[in-house]
Amino acid sequence: MAILGALSIGRTGLINQTAALSVIGNNISNVNTTGFKGSRVEFADLLSGAFGGTVGAIGLGSRISNIRTTFDQGAIEATGREKDLAIQGEGFFLVGDPDAPQFTRAGNFSSDSNGNIVTNTGEALLAFEVSPTTGAAVGRPVPINIEGLSSQAQATSNVSVAANLDSGGTIPSAGFDPTSFTTAFATSTHATTVTIFDSLGGAHNASIFFTRTGTNAWTYDVGFDAGEVESPAPSVSAGYPTIIGSGTISFNTDGTLAGVTASDPVALTFTGAAAQTISLDFGTVGDTDGLSQNSGNFALRSQTQDGYGIGDQVGLNFTEEGFVEALFSNGQTRVINQLALARFPNPEGLTSMGNQIYRTSVDSGEAVIDLPQSGGRGSIVSVSLEGSNVSIAQEFINLISTQRSFQANTKVITSGDQMLLELINIVR
Repeated sequence: MAILGALSIGRTGLINQTAALSVIGNNISNVNTTGFKGSRVEFADLLSGAFGGTVGAIGLGSRISNIRTTFDQGAIEATGREKDLAIQGEGFFLVGDPDAPQFTRAGNFSSDSNGNIVTNTGEALLAFEVSPTTGAAVGRPVPINIEGLSSQAQATSNVSVAANLDSGGTIPSAGFDPTSFTTAFATSTHATTVTIFDSLGGAHNASIFFTRTGTNAWTYDVGFDAGEVESPAPSVSAGYPTIIGSGTISFNTDGTLAGVTASDPVALTFTGAAAQTISLDFGTVGDTDGLSQNSGNFALRSQTQDGYGIGDQVGLNFTEEGFVEALFSNGQTRVINQLALARFPNPEGLTSMGNQIYRTSVDSGEAVIDLPQSGGRGSIVSVSLEGSNVSIAQEFINLISTQRSFQANTKVITSGDQMLLELINIVR
């Protein structure tokens, strides 16, 4: 009977090593699978006492006690693709139905025809909505949708100019003449053009003319094409400049700004748009951070304004905190969502659904959902993917070990077979 037991014991070893070989093969085949988590086979011995036999008697072989998924961190590699995401640290992305979400570490997302950000199997990526007033995440995780996003125009309200005016610049004998753009440019000492936006997103060129009137003394005039201005009502026709604002500028003997006096505010209404007032910033008195006056040519250092036109959504950006920022063609950004991450009391108890997607089980416990970088959750790494956590070198070692174990078990069966054959021959 012991010989037959040896055959049975060898059989359990063959069955279990075959299962181990399948697990190793699956690990190796997924060594390049995004977000894949490798598995390992855990064995336990079979004792006759567990089946009603004598405790401490000869064992009955081995069994598979568990096939455990290991959730060690995989290597993160940059891809340059904006919808590729990885988690550095603990946590799982939420995907699928908001009422019954599933979970994944694979961050190779894309957009579907409805504008939802989805997995490669079409499961929607879930995130919290963000309050436009507080910027905080609110509600429960919902699909991220980027369909039809746009950025509303903003009228210009502030213009800053930083430049050096030539202290020896020409003083026009007849003064500044804004009769036409030609005469305005010809009779001003220096000029620059700034693009201004109205409330509808329309772009208009503001010509700023600087005219030297004496030692350390200048005037400035701001003009627009009369055909674009509704108020104040232009006295000239389209194609000619209408001066909306003007003032005087003085400098100290060291070239720093001494003061700016505006004779008229830059308040106007472009045709069809809302009224707007534009503040001009020429720098800090006593400094050269804006306008300065030194000997030499006119040098424009910078000019900025805070308006912009209407913008279409052209891209996405994901921050370490999980904020989802929409990028627009007018240079603006807007936070639309914040990613949700889930943690589990026992992630190894999750049930695999294939395609690197998991669902909760009794063993895993319920998902605890919150924001990235909170409660031990990891950070979001954008334009990157987490690779498989399988070590190909270790798997080859496991493969050799399993092969040798399989051979050893076949030897047990072969030896048992030979002994049984000898016993039969004795009977003969």
